[in-house]
Amino acid sequence: MPALAVPFRGSEVDFELLGEHLDRLVKSGVNGLFTVSTTGLGHAMGIRSKLELVKYVSENRKSAFVIVNVSSIEFEEIRELVKASERFGADAVSSNVMYYFRVDEEGAARFFTKIASMTELPFFIYNIPQNTGYNIEPRLVRRLKKELKNLVGVKDSSANILQIADLTTIEDLAVFNGADETTLPALIAGARGYVSALANVFPELFVELYRAYSERNYGRAVELYRKVLDVAVDLKAMSLNLSVYGALSTVYRREFALIEAFRPPTNDEREKILRAVGKYYAK
Repeated sequence: MPALAVPFRGSEVDFELLGEHLDRLVKSGVNGLFTVSTTGLGHAMGIRSKLELVKYVSENRKSAFVIVNVSSIEFEEIRELVKASERFGADAVSSNVMYYFRVDEEGAARFFTKIASMTELPFFIYNIPQNTGYNIEPRLVRRLKKELKNLVGVKDSSANILQIADLTTIEDLAVFNGADETTLPALIAGARGYVSALANVFPELFVELYRAYSERNYGRAVELYRKVLDVAVDLKAMSLNLSVYGALSTVYRREFALIEAFRPPTNDEREKILRAVGKYYAK
């Protein structure tokens, strides 16, 4: 499931290029799309653009499962995104914990409880402690799983395999790994699947890895995982968004632009991205 990268023209979504990108991802065999995400720059978008994106992705996802990340520090915005997800037919919603302002376990519990109560859609907790400043521990997830009838899963981007393994022991909880470097280890630890930033660039690689593991072709899965690590080391040596969007510009042979709040890659960074992408496709 790619964490859907979204191209922009200034502060506006480039829906023409996004449509091309969606077609490519769906044809590659991805099972789902995680949208309004970190990779998709959702936290930097205005509410109008977010609502437009939810509508477009929901209507153009073909058979792919759609999870809408409704994260915000403002409940009215969250409510709008939740209602739009329902209205346009998304399959589930997710949220990370309140960010910028520090929270504790009780604050996190209250935050997730309020969001889950807004809808009957399946709800996923999104744990990305390196960005929010707070790690959602399995202890809290266990508690909330008992209290929230629509809590169905966790997307954990901590890259902490021990934590992911612990989460997978919670009954009726779908755990998705969110760090590209831990795709195969997370599956072995019991994760249901993964949400990947680099799957935007190399969807076939991540689809084939998942299929190889699911079919118990473990030798092939390890071989493909080594390719994932090779790509991740090359591209994640710089900013994740710069590398993903720069690589997609190479794939589509035109600028897959970041929202205007972000700087574009430097010429040196573009050269590194070009070499990394070229090295993979030359194999």
